[in-house]
Amino acid sequence: MEATSGSRFGRALREGRDKILTATYVDLPAAAVRAALCELYETELEGLARTAGIRPGSGFALLALGGLGRREVLPHSDLDLLLVHERHPGRAIDSVADALWYPLWDSGIALDHSVRTVDQSLAVAASDVLAGVSLVDARVIAGDADLGALVVDGARRQWREQIAARYDDLVESVAARRRRAGVIAHLTEPDLKNGAGGLRDVQLISALALAQLSDGRSTMPGELAAAHRRVLDARTELHRSSGRAREVLHAQYGDDVAEALGVGDRFDLARVIGDASRTIAFTADQALRDSCSALSTRGLVGLLHRSPVRRPLADGVVEHSGEVALARGTRATDDPWLPLRVAAAAARADLPIASATLGVLAERSPRTEGTWPAEALSDLLVLLGSGPALPSAFEALDRSGLWERILPEWSEIRDLPARDRSHVFPVDRHLVQTAVEAAPLTTSVVRPDLLLLAALFHDIGKARPGDHCETGAEMVRPIAVRLGVDDDDVETLVRLVRHHLEFARASVGKDPRDPATAASLAEALDSDLVALDVLAALTEADSKATGPSVWTPGRASAHADLAAACRELQASRPSAYDAPVVDVRRPHGRPDVVVVLTPFATGARHHLDLVVPGGGRTLEVTAQVLAFHGLDVIDARIDLRPPGGMRAALTVSTGFGDPVDPRLLAQDLRRAVDSGLPAPMRAALGRAVRRRTAHAPGRVAATVSPRTDAPGVILEVRTHDGPALLARSISAILEADARIDWARVRTRGALVEDVFALSGAGAAPATAEAVAAALTRTPPAAAT
Repeated sequence: MEATSGSRFGRALREGRDKILTATYVDLPAAAVRAALCELYETELEGLARTAGIRPGSGFALLALGGLGRREVLPHSDLDLLLVHERHPGRAIDSVADALWYPLWDSGIALDHSVRTVDQSLAVAASDVLAGVSLVDARVIAGDADLGALVVDGARRQWREQIAARYDDLVESVAARRRRAGVIAHLTEPDLKNGAGGLRDVQLISALALAQLSDGRSTMPGELAAAHRRVLDARTELHRSSGRAREVLHAQYGDDVAEALGVGDRFDLARVIGDASRTIAFTADQALRDSCSALSTRGLVGLLHRSPVRRPLADGVVEHSGEVALARGTRATDDPWLPLRVAAAAARADLPIASATLGVLAERSPRTEGTWPAEALSDLLVLLGSGPALPSAFEALDRSGLWERILPEWSEIRDLPARDRSHVFPVDRHLVQTAVEAAPLTTSVVRPDLLLLAALFHDIGKARPGDHCETGAEMVRPIAVRLGVDDDDVETLVRLVRHHLEFARASVGKDPRDPATAASLAEALDSDLVALDVLAALTEADSKATGPSVWTPGRASAHADLAAACRELQASRPSAYDAPVVDVRRPHGRPDVVVVLTPFATGARHHLDLVVPGGGRTLEVTAQVLAFHGLDVIDARIDLRPPGGMRAALTVSTGFGDPVDPRLLAQDLRRAVDSGLPAPMRAALGRAVRRRTAHAPGRVAATVSPRTDAPGVILEVRTHDGPALLARSISAILEADARIDWARVRTRGALVEDVFALSGAGAAPATAEAVAAALTRTPPAAAT
């Protein structure tokens, strides 16, 4: 009788499943397939369990784990079942188990099964973090509900109580899984289950929410649920199209899955899946960070009842508990550029943005309008030049809907798949990666800002039909104007986007060592030598970001040969640097030191006019005093030629907070010129420099070329901005026995270009080496 009943249940399961799976996607869409399979399995399992003696009060309970436990049954996934018992005799357990498992095996459905007591079930969950995650999703399907609840409720309680001790294991298991399966959004054939942004990450988010460590939601309400549904639907249709339990969406099934989901072809599907997976991965990463923060708060900080220190990073932005957050009193509704400033601060400090901060910005930040202020463009350049820290900061803005408010055109390329298989990333992520690859090259070009902007926009034309180079050039012009880029620089940027493929073509299609190749390339760029200089670095960054099949040793060698030929062409042209005109004078009857500080109409920038008696040493201590008072030099024209001492017209930024009182600044300058920098100031600057250089000393490019205005050399220093950088450069120049006649300073984002006109005995190439060494050297703690 039992065998007959078992056979009937097995046949009913098989026939019911076959009927569901033979239905087309028109008759039974993906969600309906899952619902139908779930109902079929629950109904038949309940009947089968009852026949096997698994009933209320029987001391047996049948639990569904995995897809059935979550009500996400896929066409060809296995059934994951747990039979729980109250320590019945072994023969009785075997009898019930055989009556349950054999009909399921007869049905042809893949089965993953186990038989355990409550204690055994909880012990397995405690010993294996993945088993623990699985058991929290379990549901009682049949039998003794109270017995089953001991397992389900016990597993969830155990998960919450033990999460602190198991958190590191959980993080490592997530990292290992992602390393094996890769990032869904970056793969042409992604693993929808195990990849970063896949269904395992959704389960992770739920498990952390269950542990009360995160809220389990995306920054944008409803987006996580929608993303989950898209990936789950794609995996459902992959099973149905392939007829097997596949997790990797191979290209051969892409069009069928896309058609079933009504999203066009496989490229459209890749864009939909890429967007959804990025939302899931970002939310999972947020949940992990929130969990880590919550566990830290429950520990030492919670015991001491002491709030973590808030360290200022930018105007309205602080570091709090290892994350970037808004300062108290900051109003997101009043500042459309605040999200960009937050992201720049996060990238510069290499810290994540707090989830709560992203939520506030997403809810309250207005869209940007009109021409960007100079500070906003600077923040964009800081963000783009942050190297490996860029992707996470960018992803935070993009997944929160904030990046599109800053650059509306980005929506056209978001998650757009690359048609060329040599590309590792989709178009938008490729542009970000190109900026990452460009960051180490910024000190090797005359215009690092244009390199970073070209990296971000060079493929933006792929959003529209036609030649993406020409289309991109048309698109980038109004964008650059809106960003506040100077007119001449707009034209250079347009040339870079229009001709961004020409350097690579010339290096492999012509003789890269032939001067005529470099000359023809310059001619194509309308003899724009700045564009020629930047294009070499842009091509290298673009090639590296495309993939390993593009930046091969052979192509790298040809690229280097053509870049050398281009440098020779540029070296044949005279220097473009002339002595600055500094129209700053000491008014009659005023003291020796003149300080005039005038704020800009908006932002934290100020005009600063200085007249200070003396020469090179005066410039050195002036730079030190400005650094001590938190005045970052954005732009400067400095003239030290006699008569009149040092005259300087500067643009300075306070970063955040009010600037120093001009009277105090004049007093400190006068004292430093007369007696040297006071010891407390010198010690404070030394500490700041040591902290920065020990963490990230940065790259320095220092070169010399002949002057055209007088005997001597032009020293150009390009590096990343840092504490007292200008003062340290001046000090190294003076120690090399060179005289500074005039100087120009320009900061673009986080990158500095200082130009010094030198004369005297130290006006030689060795000075450049001395400056580079000084800027990369960490001063000893005892230095004063």
